[in-house]
Amino acid sequence: MKLEHQQLSDIEIESGLDFILSHLEEPLFPRKISTFKSNNKQFLVRSRKEIIDSCIDSNFVDCRINAYPYLTEYKDVPRYKPNFLFIDLDKNNFKSEGKFEYALYNTLKKIKDKLNAKPTILFTGGGYHIYLPVDIPTALENITEFEDFDRPSEQFLRYVKDYLSNNKADKNNNPSFKSCLLRIPGSINSKYNTKVTIVQEWNGVRSPLTIELLEEFRTWLIQKKIDQEKQRQKILVERSENKFIGSSNYYSWVEHLIQTPIPDYRKLTIDLVLAPYFINIRKLSFEESYTIIKNWLDKCNELQILDNYRNFEYRINYALKNAMNKGIGPMSKEKIKTDPAYSKLYHVLKNKGALD
Repeated sequence: MKLEHQQLSDIEIESGLDFILSHLEEPLFPRKISTFKSNNKQFLVRSRKEIIDSCIDSNFVDCRINAYPYLTEYKDVPRYKPNFLFIDLDKNNFKSEGKFEYALYNTLKKIKDKLNAKPTILFTGGGYHIYLPVDIPTALENITEFEDFDRPSEQFLRYVKDYLSNNKADKNNNPSFKSCLLRIPGSINSKYNTKVTIVQEWNGVRSPLTIELLEEFRTWLIQKKIDQEKQRQKILVERSENKFIGSSNYYSWVEHLIQTPIPDYRKLTIDLVLAPYFINIRKLSFEESYTIIKNWLDKCNELQILDNYRNFEYRINYALKNAMNKGIGPMSKEKIKTDPAYSKLYHVLKNKGALD
């Protein structure tokens, strides 16, 4: 009886593996898989037989195969086309069975509307896995419109799983070319002690990625870049403010500097120290900041006249606008002291008593 069960499992796992392999483009091998026996760590296989033997050796538990072949990267740039999309709907993320099933319905509807595709659906015990092979001629890194973005092909995998699922896909599952692991029908999911079953089979047609979808993805990348830069600037400003608030002496040297005329390196001082300080630390208005810096420049000009002194009005305006746009604080006195690029500025400030 045990032998009959073993034979049935062998047949089932072979059938399940062939079904999954039918979704994948050549070259099928080498490719990585993982099993319960490997502690879910991926290892390289070079044939269908090696996969089957590994599944049998693991008693058919947690048998998974990577959707993408094993390829080395060239100069840290992946060579993968994002031609297999993976969406994970985790049942635990929904308050009811009805909402869980409705999320599947809406996801399939959007896939149909946007790509005119029929994906494979597996039930894994804990939810639905949606496997969608698509057609794209090359990696997004090779397309001019995406060359300014970091790893757009891999970002696309993560974007599209949220986009097509209306943000209902499991947030803990972030597909990548190295971790896009597909469960083999007929194998056992150890977490739920449940056999993985096929709910719906794909129609064997690789739907092409539409220009509309790629344009929407590019818009998302642009907005993401903008949001990241805003967040970076916000953090820099908060750090500068915290330093100012946390230590009353932290910027005392700048207050001393504004009372100290210097004979040289005035443009650099305005750009790197005074404009960021008054705009982003003191939070003065543009007009107030301009007046203070202009008065300081007048004192500097009395110390040593500059032939192009009138041009400094433009320089003050430029420095203040730059400080407002970037939102960064002034360069620290430690950097001026230690960075060789500012050694001459440091000696000027030190000689005039503006820095110790």
